Amino acid sequence: MHQSNIFVYTELSKLSAGLSTVGEQVKQNLKSQAGYFNIITPKYFSDSLIGEWEDITGQIKKYGPSIGSDGLIRANAIINTIDKMSSQECIALTNQVLSLYEKVKLEFER
Repeated sequence: MHQSNIFVYTELSKLSAGLSTVGEQVKQNLKSQAGYFNIITPKYFSDSLIGEWEDITGQIKKYGPSIGSDGLIRANAIINTIDKMSSQECIALTNQVLSLYEKVKLEFER
């Protein structure tokens, strides 16, 4: 079994540092970190963790982009999905990201 790429470890650590499950800022924190969900690709994860990242990114893009009446994109799939998520869903997703980060971190501490 190979470990996750150092890129994943570094970028997930930055993503995790910007997240919190406490207070009113959970949704806003996810939105401010949205870019990480696009730049961290599944291929950089170890075989045992790739599915977890695919599950997270599937959830955070499930509503697709917001399209205005003029046909233009108003919000990308990630921002649109986060906007439609409840606080509980945002907390659960944040916990999944933080949990995955801990697993990637363990791979590097072996």
